[in-house]
Amino acid sequence: MTRVGDIIKTIDRLAPFALAEQWDHVGLQVGAAADEVSGVLVALEADDAAFDAARRLDCQALVVHHPLLYKPLERLTQDDLAGRLALRAAREQRAVVVAHTNLDRAHGGIADIVANMLDLEETMPLAPAPADAYKLVGFVPVDDLDLVRTAVFSVGAGVIGDYEHCSWSVEGQGTFFGREGSSPSFGVKGRDEVVPEVRLEVVFPRALRRRVVAAFVGAHPYEEPAFDIYPVENEVASLGFGRLGLLPEALPLATFAAEVAAVLRQPSLRYAGDGNRLVRRIACLPGSGAEAIARGVADVADVLVTGDVKYHEARAALAQGLALVDAPHDVAEQEAMLRWSETLALALAGSGVRIETLRQPAGVWHTYAAASRQPAVEPNALAGEPVSGDDLAPAPPSVRVAGRAERPTRRCDNRHRLYTDGGSRGNPGPAGIGAVLLSASGDVVDELADFIGVATNNVAEYQALLAGLELALDREVECLDVFLDSELVVRQINGEYQVKDKTLKALHGQATHLIHQFHEIDVRHVPRAQNAAADALVNQALDAAGH
Repeated sequence: MTRVGDIIKTIDRLAPFALAEQWDHVGLQVGAAADEVSGVLVALEADDAAFDAARRLDCQALVVHHPLLYKPLERLTQDDLAGRLALRAAREQRAVVVAHTNLDRAHGGIADIVANMLDLEETMPLAPAPADAYKLVGFVPVDDLDLVRTAVFSVGAGVIGDYEHCSWSVEGQGTFFGREGSSPSFGVKGRDEVVPEVRLEVVFPRALRRRVVAAFVGAHPYEEPAFDIYPVENEVASLGFGRLGLLPEALPLATFAAEVAAVLRQPSLRYAGDGNRLVRRIACLPGSGAEAIARGVADVADVLVTGDVKYHEARAALAQGLALVDAPHDVAEQEAMLRWSETLALALAGSGVRIETLRQPAGVWHTYAAASRQPAVEPNALAGEPVSGDDLAPAPPSVRVAGRAERPTRRCDNRHRLYTDGGSRGNPGPAGIGAVLLSASGDVVDELADFIGVATNNVAEYQALLAGLELALDREVECLDVFLDSELVVRQINGEYQVKDKTLKALHGQATHLIHQFHEIDVRHVPRAQNAAADALVNQALDAAGH
């Protein structure tokens, strides 16, 4: 039986809550640690969409990055968003657990994941974390050293990075004179005594001070054990906000910005600086990290990848010789949070707890798309008549999707069909994507045509596949046949070809993540002529964008 408290302990092990900023609110925000849990939903934040998904997926707990409750509430009512959502969580008996700045700073957390997504090498924290710890220095009889040391270790003392049970000791002598009323464990009262002792030193997080002192005193044989507590003011070089690293090779700023966009599954991203300038030293601060500009990040990096950059901050960066890539706050954090869910799932393996994920809409802003949403048509169709499902490719023999077992028979009769295509005029050049989702009966359920900026044909094909899979998931499709005319992408998705290109590798990982959210799915190759409807949407998007 797994409880909410077990989930909290697991998160604390992966991203210790003690790493969080003092102003932050992490850990259990709504719910009871004793409640049983069989499903956990990982999402960026606890909004209505997350609670709807948790109900649909039978998840009793939400693990989110953004705190539901930022400020102390004077009242808990339906009159404000946080209160309403907290009441909903309580009413539905769903726990809300927050991993925020602790996960930003932790090993394998948000910053590390984004740095890995960008293929950075030789990474280190951009802003090392203060130790925010204490050191206990105690004096223990030699024969009781192991007992006392084990006691303080058992409550969390002695953890340094990836190492536990860390301590330092040196032998010495302790002296005392027991006055009337004393009852010394060694020697006798009324005379000076000399006892062989060990000076024991052990560090611990600030939050554990009472527990560690209690464990030390409880295990110590003396009536009045001697000890000191010192603040540790040094930094932990391996932990902290952001990451600084090197690209495998220098790239033009515009090319690097395009690669960041591809990794974050965005059609394009803003950048500031000379697009032809070669950059290699990369600083990334997922979320909102423009304050690094004033702290002198230009001294150590060619470009800063972060979000929420204001105009005057961008001007200040350029004046310092620092280029910027504006990675939207929520987009970067959501991509990292969804990938971190795999770490949480591994840590909970064997507990019987399912880990589900939710990709939430990106922020509150929407982009106006010039391309109109017209029915899918053959580019050369007479009189422009819509193409029906029967005009599209018949289903060829089933192929295996990488990571999934062969299915001798289909278990789902209501199978939708998805046709996707992407292409560029120039390779690389202006690129567009198209997708058509058909019902089992061949009716057009939905479609999309979008211009994605400058990209190669292969990147466009992957972006089209990603957009189409998301389209199907938004329509709550469970069983899907996917058709592409890119043999390379199909073979890579099905595990027949290795993915060596780093940009395609990131897109391949995102596609695999989406594919595994379907109950049944097959990805198949079709000739271009049989993918005409999606191809027409690509051309429509490019024409509408003036290319």
